[in-house]
Order: sequence, then structure tokens, then C-alpha cells
Amino acid sequence: MSSTTNTDDDVYHEKELILNTLKTSLGFAGVGLLVAAAQNSYYDNTRASTVFTKYGSSVTGFALLGGIFTATETITANVRKTDDWINGAVAGCAAGLTTGIRARSYALSIGACLGIGGLMGFYEFSGAWRGLLKDKTEEEKRNWRYNVFRDNKPVLDEE
Repeated sequence: MSSTTNTDDDVYHEKELILNTLKTSLGFAGVGLLVAAAQNSYYDNTRASTVFTKYGSSVTGFALLGGIFTATETITANVRKTDDWINGAVAGCAAGLTTGIRARSYALSIGACLGIGGLMGFYEFSGAWRGLLKDKTEEEKRNWRYNVFRDNKPVLDEE
């Protein structure tokens, strides 16, 4: 690291658990409401039913998964005092386990834990939307690109 970087960025700032969980749960409940509305409009309903009475489990399911993911990620980050890809992997696994528990399937629980946890861990490890080079200086980025993209053809022994 260069001498001009601020060392205050290396200090972990504790995340707010309840506020972040509620915000994410409400956002995912909105996504669940859109899914429930699409389900309600897709299937032929002979009697008048509302989105909440017939497909309300979609709304609560999405809210539950979003809340569990955010709560687990926040708790893991606050306990470990670091913000890295492991938090996302643990939270994805918790959300996957919840999906399997709601479906009453051990196989789905384990598969969704590995799948969602792996995907979220990889997403966080790759730097989310910013990429692997997000915290590097221009000189470090240039050196990294040179080392990755240089001509690495194997040398054949000439006899």
C-alpha cells in the first residue's frame, strides 16, 4: 500500500442489524408481491381472490429469505469484525437451508445451501459489481494486468 492511502478504511465499522434486516425484508416482500401478482394473473381464477389470500406465501417467503440472508451476513460480519466473501457465503447457505426447510426436504436444504452459498461467496469474492481490483492503486492494477495477460506460452525443449 502506498503512503497516501488512508488507514481508517482498514477499520471495521459495525453494521446495524435490525434496520438492515427490515429494509431488506421489505424490499424482498415487494419482489414477492410482484411474483404473487404474476402468479395470480397467470392462472385462471374462476372466483375472485386476492393476491394475498391465494399467493401470500410468495410474499412472506421472499421477505423471509431476504431477512435471513441480511441478518446472517450482518451477524457474521459483526462477529468476525471483517467484511469479506465468507460473510456472503455463510448468509447464502443460511438462506438455502431456509428454502429447504420451507419445502420440507433435506436434499433441497443441502443443495440450496451449497448452491446459494457458493454463488454468493463467489460473487462477493469477485468484488461484487466492482471487480477484483477495486481496492488497488493504478500501479498495482497495471502490474496485475501485466502478470495476468502476458504471453505465457510454454517453452518446448528443442532437441
